[in-house]
Formats: sequence, structure tokens, C-alpha cells
Amino acid sequence: MEWTIAQIKKKIHQDPTFRGELDLTGYVPKDEDIISVDTVNVDGRMSIEGDDELFVFEMDISTVLTVACSRSLRPVDLVMDFTVREIFSYDNEDEYRQIEGISIDLSPIVWSNIYLEKPMRVIHPQAKDMDVFKEKETPRRVNPKFAELKKYRS
Repeated sequence: MEWTIAQIKKKIHQDPTFRGELDLTGYVPKDEDIISVDTVNVDGRMSIEGDDELFVFEMDISTVLTVACSRSLRPVDLVMDFTVREIFSYDNEDEYRQIEGISIDLSPIVWSNIYLEKPMRVIHPQAKDMDVFKEKETPRRVNPKFAELKKYRS
């Protein structure tokens, strides 16, 4: 999903909505808990605000991430469906994304938002009862030499 600034200005006056499917498998890091990402559906609307020409993209993003369970490492399908608003500008302001060149590419922006929306830990339904850190309760045995000290307790 990439448009030049001229295409965006023209499209806003004709039909400011857009819809597309993205294949973001190339963005999946090899050493993370993300196993795969399905096709990403993006429905959105673009606009230009202010005299500074702020390019605003409001997007509904939906996909299914397959991630590794934090306890058992089994694959878990994580359905993601969220809305995001991104603003692009030529100015070097921290609150807006910087326009580099003559076009705006939404693919890396969509991926970064998916990555930010992904929970830190995902637990497989069958692994919910597993508690790796639960201590087994063992009866405490008191050394007989110290057992006599109980009667001196105040």
C-alpha cells in the first residue's frame, strides 16, 4: 500500500477510502515468538488536515498471528482486529511520522502497529493449568535437635 503524495491528493477528492490485503511475511523476525502472519486486511480512509499538509490515515487492521505459547511453545492463533490513526508530515516533529521522499508506504506502518498490539505473553488453552514455577508442597521436617527450642518460645 504505497501512494505518491500527488496520488493521495487526487484520491482524497475522488474517493478517500481504501481497502487492501497485505502479505507481511517478510516482516516476521526469525528469532521472535511470532511463527507466522496471515494476510492482513486493511480498510481505511485518508485525509489532509491543516495548512501544514498533515496526511492522516485511519485504518482498521485485521489479521491472525500464529505465536508460540509462553509456557509450552505450542502454536496459538491470535486474532487481531484493531483501529489505528497515523499522521504523516514533512515537518520534523516527534508526534508525526516523517514523509521521506515523494511517497507514503503503509506496509511497514501496518506491521509496526500489529507488533505493538501483540500481547507480550500468549498462553495456549491447554497450557493454562501448567504452572512451571509452582512449588511442590513438601512436609517440613524439623531437625530433632531444634525441636526442643519450641518450648522456649515466648
